This record gives sequence, structure tokens and C-alpha cells, in this order.
Amino acid sequence: MIVYTRGDVVRLSGSLMKNQWLTIKAAANLLLQDHPQGIIIDCAELGHVSEDGAMTFLDAMKDITAAGSRIVVVNLPDAVLNELKSIPGIRSQLPISSSIEEARASLDLMSDNQANSSSRAGMENPIIIPLIKGFDTEFSLLIAERIAKDTKQKVILIYLMEVARTLPLGAPLPEQEKAANEALNDAGKMAAKSNLTVGRYVERVRHMEEGLLNVLQHYDASYVLVSLNTTIMVDDPILTLVNLLIQRAPCNLIIGKRKHEENVKI
Repeated sequence: MIVYTRGDVVRLSGSLMKNQWLTIKAAANLLLQDHPQGIIIDCAELGHVSEDGAMTFLDAMKDITAAGSRIVVVNLPDAVLNELKSIPGIRSQLPISSSIEEARASLDLMSDNQANSSSRAGMENPIIIPLIKGFDTEFSLLIAERIAKDTKQKVILIYLMEVARTLPLGAPLPEQEKAANEALNDAGKMAAKSNLTVGRYVERVRHMEEGLLNVLQHYDASYVLVSLNTTIMVDDPILTLVNLLIQRAPCNLIIGKRKHEENVKI
């Protein structure tokens, strides 16, 4: 097997008959220094993978995930993909994308929104605003601005991306990632109008409700701030999430709701 690298991509060529992760690891670690959000393994020139060879991918995922980064496998030939499907535990854990461009866009979202541990410096006990459909982000930012002025606390916008349990948690999800990027950009523009500096993160979760509770715990939030839209109905599912926060939020909870048809100036 031949291994060569370029940019954020490790290319494999030939047959993968045994676990080659230790051979690839040094090159991968060098790439991660310049691309901490993650790397891509291009398998377009891979001809055959044995069960032992497939362990290369599992070991790569374990090491790279432990380092706080991601790995995405691209351009798997159909024959190789079929071989991987026949090996227990491989296909279900392997984040696969159809192209380098799609994989890179997924990894870049993590980088662009500061979703790595080093970017949390100075973000102790933040005010968190979850970007979830059904909440009034604009009004939440208005409330957060007033709190932050008094407390000097940082404000963090978090988009929770729900990943089906049938997929690896790090699997590229182009449509959801596009929605996350748009939501974070829109909320960032709202915050900028009032000169409010915010951190922006994407968190991948299996379940929205439990995922939000885990995120609040992970970031050691001082406040979680949610605002309800004026048009919300009593049977709206978003109220289930609000009720869960009332009962189980591990931090202070602020629930806002603007007056009907009131304009918010930020």
C-alpha cells in the first residue's frame, strides 16, 4: 500500500491488507497541526480492504477523536464499501462522505464556529443561547446583552445538530451543516448590531433535549436563555423542551417572551 499526503488529505493507494494506522499516524499528526479541525482520508485509489486492514480506520478514528478532531473517509469505491459493510462495527462507525469538497465543508464548519477546546479560553461560566427552531433568538440576544453589560459574562450561541443513532456522530450532514452555518451567521449578525461579542459553536447530539442538558453541563453555563415566539401554541413541542429546562437545567434559566408584535431593536 502507498500512503501520501497533501493539504488536509491522506491518500491511500493499493490494497489495505493489515492495520496500517501506525504507518499513517505520523503523517496524520503532521496534518492535524495545520488542520486541527480534522483530516480527510481519500480512498479513491484503494483496491481491496481485508478485515485486519479495516482496523486502520477504527484506530484512526479513536486517536483523532481523542485529540479533539474529526476524520472523514471519502471516495470509497463500491467494492471496498461493500467489503467494509461485511465487517462488524466498521461501517456503522465510519464517517463517510461522497467527495473531498463535502468532507472539507463539514470539517470547516467546526473550525469556522470555533468548535474546539482551545477556542473556549475566556468563556468560563457563559450565558448560553441555544439556536433551536421555535425560539426567538433576536429577543434572547437583547436580554443577553443587558445581562452581559452588568455581569461581564461571555455569551455563546450554540447550534445543536441532531445526528441519528444509525450514523456515526461525526458523519458529514451537508443539509444540516448548511442550516447550522446559516443560523449561526444570522444570529452573529444580530449580535453585531449591538456590538455584542459572541462565541459560536456547533454541537452534535443524539437527542435534542438530553443533548442540550449535556451541553449546558459541559460548558459549565451560568445561564441558559430561551425566548418564546409570540405565536407559540400551547401544544407546541418546543414547550416540552422548556419544561425540561425548568425541571433539569444545571444552571440559571431565563425564559423570555416579547409583547405581541413588539419590535426588538438590537
